[in-house]
Amino acid sequence: MKEYNPKYYIEGSLWQLRPKRKAINTYTTDEGIKIGMFQGNRGQFPEIDFVVKILKPGINEKLIPPLHSFWVVDLMMKIPDFNREVIQILEYYIAFYEAVNPFQTPERRENYNFQTLDYIKNKFNHIEQEHTLSLDYVCKIIELFCLNEKRNEGAYMFLYLLNTLLRYARKEVDYITVIQASQPGFRR
Repeated sequence: MKEYNPKYYIEGSLWQLRPKRKAINTYTTDEGIKIGMFQGNRGQFPEIDFVVKILKPGINEKLIPPLHSFWVVDLMMKIPDFNREVIQILEYYIAFYEAVNPFQTPERRENYNFQTLDYIKNKFNHIEQEHTLSLDYVCKIIELFCLNEKRNEGAYMFLYLLNTLLRYARKEVDYITVIQASQPGFRR
């Protein structure tokens, strides 16, 4: 059984320290990373805004925001062996982003079940690699960020990043372009 820092993981839920707040939802990935959805306060609908934070297994690990570069680099590492599959995954999430309806109420957010996870894990399980993130992690993070960005009119960074990574997989842009697009605060 994996151990987690007891300051941030209490009785099956993630907690942030400032402000002291329990996660709305706590998800666990196949490799044991805890993903927490915490109340946010930004955008046109602050009552349904949320912030994502993660906690790796380990008694001394800290709750941190999941940098986009984590999942981006993970998919980039898969491209040499599974280029076609990574392109299909990115196309799938771009279509998901375009079609998904963001949360309309706090209750829908609190009772959320992932929509893409089973499809991706069943179809692309063969691209899992040792010493990388699980598809479970990648799917959950991408889906949560799609939902979050869609709620805020005018937001574009996440969709732009998905499209930039797709262009990289198609050999249309270079590595630096993708990494720049994944940095916090990036403006195109």
